[in-house]
Amino acid sequence: MKTSFRLLVSTLALAAAGSFSAAASAQTALLNVSYDVAREFYRDFNTAFVAHYKKTTGKDIKVDQSHAGSSAQARAVADGLAADVVTMNTTTDVDFLAERGVVAKDWRSKFPMAPRPPPRPCCSWCATATRRTSRTGTT
Repeated sequence: MKTSFRLLVSTLALAAAGSFSAAASAQTALLNVSYDVAREFYRDFNTAFVAHYKKTTGKDIKVDQSHAGSSAQARAVADGLAADVVTMNTTTDVDFLAERGVVAKDWRSKFPMAPRPPPRPCCSWCATATRRTSRTGTT
């Protein structure tokens, strides 16, 4: 759990770092697009991340949330929803985004233990991806 938390903080921090530009306002906003089941988790996690980010950088940040079914969210992002962080509950949804060029085709190799479908149907695995460039055009 501690490793997962660090990975999520790192992912959001990476997305936040890419969102700043010289013309950025005093507060930067990130859009976290996620599946419905994670709504309460991200409500609490995003609040903790905002406080952590302010403490470590001295900058304000706002994390907006968008929640729906995982595949519906993947389609919305592929169709142009400007997500900074995407959290899906199946690897096939991230593969769908990779096929459409939204995330790197080799996204699996960038995560510890190379994510793969769970061995048992009762398991769930959360896949997180960030935009290669921010909505402001910076990398």
